[in-house]
Amino acid sequence: MKSILFITSFVLSLCVNIFAQTTTTAQNGVVETAARTSTDLLSKKYNLNEDQSKRMMTIQVRKLTNLAQIESLKTTDNAKYFQKLKNIQSGTLGSIRRLLVGKEQLAIYQKTQAELRTEKAKKRKQMAGKGLSKAEIEQALLDIYVE
Repeated sequence: MKSILFITSFVLSLCVNIFAQTTTTAQNGVVETAARTSTDLLSKKYNLNEDQSKRMMTIQVRKLTNLAQIESLKTTDNAKYFQKLKNIQSGTLGSIRRLLVGKEQLAIYQKTQAELRTEKAKKRKQMAGKGLSKAEIEQALLDIYVE
């Protein structure tokens, strides 16, 4: 009886492990595809060379993996989710900034960030006029994100 229970437990744990690996592999494929799309767009935008494109791919995979990891916080701990989202966005932009070396690349990055700041300022002013709290405004501003 004990051996049957042991064998059943072993088979069940093996099935769970295989299912978990299959799910992880499927998620990795989705992350990889999305990262490739983002990398291609950013490579064209910043005119990246091959080495920079590889490093950009790493940055995008890291970003998307981190976003997937915090997704459950969206419903369970909203404040923590938005703090982590802000950190992911900040870290990604910092990594991209360090990746760019040419004057033209840096000029495009700085122009993009200036436009982003302007858009956020307009949104902040608009939302403050509606009487929303600072936390609500900050959360809404996280939706405005450009790399």
